[in-house]
Amino acid sequence: MNLRTLAASSLLAFSLSGHAALIAHYTFDESAGATTATNEVDGSTAGSVGTLVTTGEAGISGNAYRFTGGTAQDNIVDMGSASFLPAITTSGQYTLSTWINSSEAAGGRNVVVFIGDNTDSNSYIDLGTAIDGLTPPGQAYMRHRVDTNGTGANSFFGGSDGVVVDGSWHHLAMTADTTTLTISLYVDGIFRASGPIVPGSSGDFPVLNNFEIGRLGRSSPTDGYEGLVDDVQIYDEALSAGDIAFLFANPGQAVPEPSALALIGLGAFGLIRRQRA
Repeated sequence: MNLRTLAASSLLAFSLSGHAALIAHYTFDESAGATTATNEVDGSTAGSVGTLVTTGEAGISGNAYRFTGGTAQDNIVDMGSASFLPAITTSGQYTLSTWINSSEAAGGRNVVVFIGDNTDSNSYIDLGTAIDGLTPPGQAYMRHRVDTNGTGANSFFGGSDGVVVDGSWHHLAMTADTTTLTISLYVDGIFRASGPIVPGSSGDFPVLNNFEIGRLGRSSPTDGYEGLVDDVQIYDEALSAGDIAFLFANPGQAVPEPSALALIGLGAFGLIRRQRA
């Protein structure tokens, strides 16, 4: 790579948002037989690995977890009322990011990431895949559903280009911003769909007291996910399209912190100066 190309690529990295707030990062790199999903963010909640979840599988980056599609507690990774959930409510924004690999051809919705109220049947945020009623089936989907807003229509699908149930690795990301009342879906680094947040009786957000991987963890759990999951990340802001593209291009990495971006930018500046000299 010549200096111009290296400098340009460094400046591109520097253009990513400089205020990414990573509040949870589950790499799922644990070896076979692990019972705890480590959270790479210091002081943040780890996950309890169900006995029917297989760890130590080959992932998109390091290892991954395999889920069976069941909805019992043994079939999920459970973070419970995780310590990072209040940060999302306070900011009024979030980003969910994960890698999946699934061939599941059954089920209406197959939930990968769930955040919501485990005492309510209609108050949650979820991201995953869907089969029934879609043409073609197997698309990525997202929802942001607030208690009694009277609609389950906060579901938006990625269209034919958003098909992810094909036995290959795909990156899913969902962003939400209550300032603009908008949620957005990205598949493999590309924007696919957006829609409005419909407020409910508790406001723009559902109650957030439960975080799970592998099912819809509401009052009556349902919609188990079958397949591999890797590298689950949560941010307490709606990342930019450039940030999402970075996550897709760099499996296993988080969006760089401002200090790292500053160093990248200074490195690019130094290369440009040396080349001009």
